[in-house]
Amino acid sequence: MTLTPAGMPPRAASDRPETVVRLHNLSKIYQEAGVDRTILHALNTEITEGDFVVLLGKSGSGKSTLLNLIGGIDVPSGGEVWVRGINLTRLSERELTLFRRDHIGFVFQFFNLIPTLTALENVSLPYELRGSKGQKEGQKRAQKLLEKVGLAGRAHTYPDRLSGGEQQRVAIARALVHEPFLILADEPTGNLDEETGSSVLELLLSLTRDLGRTLIMATHNPEVVPLADVVYHIHEGKLVSETQAEAKAQPR
Repeated sequence: MTLTPAGMPPRAASDRPETVVRLHNLSKIYQEAGVDRTILHALNTEITEGDFVVLLGKSGSGKSTLLNLIGGIDVPSGGEVWVRGINLTRLSERELTLFRRDHIGFVFQFFNLIPTLTALENVSLPYELRGSKGQKEGQKRAQKLLEKVGLAGRAHTYPDRLSGGEQQRVAIARALVHEPFLILADEPTGNLDEETGSSVLELLLSLTRDLGRTLIMATHNPEVVPLADVVYHIHEGKLVSETQAEAKAQPR
């Protein structure tokens, strides 16, 4: 199955798109054997509402690290991450946890479903974490999303009884159930065969487009590039736009 731009719904129109993510001099340094290793260096960019942004780069280039910084899972060594006007670098650990829970959806390569919960329970989990007040609404929304991803009949099935593609569809539904304004996807098709991966990718893009959400995806899948609004390459710790990368590749 091959994805084509014509087969995808158009990006939601907006007269004045809001900045959802802003990176200001963002850096991340790890220590290896007592030596500093710079993964990301002084990144600056803005991502607007409704954008589908693709992050490309070889393994170890920093794609996952950048997603973790934007999602408040990791802490930068320098600079700032602003999400919807909030400086994540100034939030406490508890504030970050609550912010992620309410406003960000995550889709991981290895699904990260809880094995002791059914598909329905996994999808409704973000609502369950809000306390008993949101449980009933969460169940309703979870059931509707399972219908949208074609798994209404597997709602009470545990993850080990689902195929890889089905598990990832459950993970996508879970990422969207609490209506986050930002979805972060880290190699969402990397653990799937080509045909299943294409189907899952089309589903993820279709749902986020329909909802007008901002999606940032780290991937090695070249099929994704023509569908993106913005493409960045992470090279030697820098964020390089697709147009800049193409210009650098031209012979002089």
